[in-house]
Amino acid sequence: MRKLLVLLVLGFVVLVMVYRQRLFLRDPLGRVERAGVRQEGEKVFINYSNDVLLQAPDGTQPILVQGRGATPGQPEHLWCVRELMCVTDADIATVYPLGPKQTPVMSSDEVHFNDASGVSVAVQLR
Repeated sequence: MRKLLVLLVLGFVVLVMVYRQRLFLRDPLGRVERAGVRQEGEKVFINYSNDVLLQAPDGTQPILVQGRGATPGQPEHLWCVRELMCVTDADIATVYPLGPKQTPVMSSDEVHFNDASGVSVAVQLR
């Protein structure tokens, strides 16, 4: 029984390492501001590269902001497990752009971009 448990844990660790760009985990301390106003209830998920996935409390389509020159948008394929984690279809996920091509400003602590209506969005990561 102990060997099986060790094998399962080892398999999970290998799986996480291989899919680290696709796997987004919930950041309970992340904050979202739209036009300088803090948004309550918006869920923030991050991956290994600090790419950001936002889910609004009203259940609207999530927004994915990726580094590596990708335009922010709504992911084409996204699988979520409750409010714990989400998985995209590829390391650089296929998205439907929010609007005209833009390059988000990203650091290890903050992400800035404009949403579909042109409103400035700032995400603070913890």
